[in-house]
Amino acid sequence: DAAQITTLATRLIMAANFWKECASCWANLKTLLCQQMCSPDQSTFMEILETYPTSTGSLVASSFQTSITEEYAAKFFDSCKDITMFGINAVGLICGDMDCGYERLLEELGNNSTQAPFLTEYYVGDSRSEMIIPLEADVLTHCWEPTLQGEEACACDNCPGACEKKKKKNKKQKEKNVNKNKKKKQPKTL
Repeated sequence: DAAQITTLATRLIMAANFWKECASCWANLKTLLCQQMCSPDQSTFMEILETYPTSTGSLVASSFQTSITEEYAAKFFDSCKDITMFGINAVGLICGDMDCGYERLLEELGNNSTQAPFLTEYYVGDSRSEMIIPLEADVLTHCWEPTLQGEEACACDNCPGACEKKKKKNKKQKEKNVNKNKKKKQPKTL
């Protein structure tokens, strides 16, 4: 329905102000929403819960249940949980407080009165039936990884994991430089 697409686009523009601070988080959010809105395989991980008739008499879905694995939920949450802008935690802002895990974040993202263009209940866990198979996390990236689209990993202030990777990289570089200098200083033997 055109109104749902317009609502989604508007809310994505608003969300981008916070979520784009970390390319991995932003890419993961867009991936989740795109899979829900555009995937030709929607029927394998989504169930329609409610519909309403349009003026032409066709039915439009207004409420869904999307199934995702626990790994998917955790990886999505972890890629976003530390994003701040002007000292405000983005996930805490969406959840309404700082005590927010992936269940609460997904609940808020699926709430069509605040975040989503349609109501989405998220089922997190293993497959509930042969027909519905939860989305897998292989399409997501950690905040310390470059996105699948080639965008850089998140900065340290939005991703503690990126700080750890940077420290390890700097340590390896220092060790490499020390070893290089040792080789230069060794006297040549004849």
